[in-house]
Amino acid sequence: MTADPVEKPLHTRQTKITTLVSLYLLLCAGGLWHVLGWFQPLMRALAAPMLFSLAVLLFLACARRKGVADSSRWALFSIGVIVSAFFLEWFGVHSGKVFGPYAYGQVLQPQLLGVPVVIGCAWLTMILSSAGVMEWLVRRFGRTGPALFRSAGGQVILIALLMVFFDWVMEPAAVKLDYWRWLEEEIPLQNYSAWIIFSLLYAAAALRLGLLKGGCPALARHVWAAQVIYFLLVRLR
Repeated sequence: MTADPVEKPLHTRQTKITTLVSLYLLLCAGGLWHVLGWFQPLMRALAAPMLFSLAVLLFLACARRKGVADSSRWALFSIGVIVSAFFLEWFGVHSGKVFGPYAYGQVLQPQLLGVPVVIGCAWLTMILSSAGVMEWLVRRFGRTGPALFRSAGGQVILIALLMVFFDWVMEPAAVKLDYWRWLEEEIPLQNYSAWIIFSLLYAAAALRLGLLKGGCPALARHVWAAQVIYFLLVRLR
């Protein structure tokens, strides 16, 4: 009686490369199509599904990296981020007291209480992808870079700074894409102040729970980079 053949890992190196190439192709193509004015109805229809898909992809990759032992805590943290971020946006859009006065457009559908249902997923993606960039920076420059970033507190700060930078890149593009609009001429500084505060809180919670220890998958930092490229391209139009 022969032994059963060993199954190949689901995520082989070739699969990972294909995923990364597809990620950059889709987002870079989407950015260029917006610059050229091509496929705009399709791009608007795919905006919310794309945000949801990125969150699911990253969640599964991170959960697989952490293993079964941490799967419950990982799921609870992710659900907590999605739900709390949704209600944070709900309070912000109806009061104007969090990020400043703004309103959502009609692109990100469906919406509940005037807020896109997918917005919490976008927050989760930003946290996980920024954590991936942070870990890469620490591994690459940890010995020669600022000592602050080798501590847990410094890593929380670095994640928050990466999230705020991401938002700074995204904001003008999001307005052009009709994700939302500001009710003032300029994007208020209050927006970035709020981003710093809530980014610090989410990053601190993740590190406190030990969910970002042991390494984020490489996919995380590439999701961050691909989205930054996409929004920079959109800003060119």
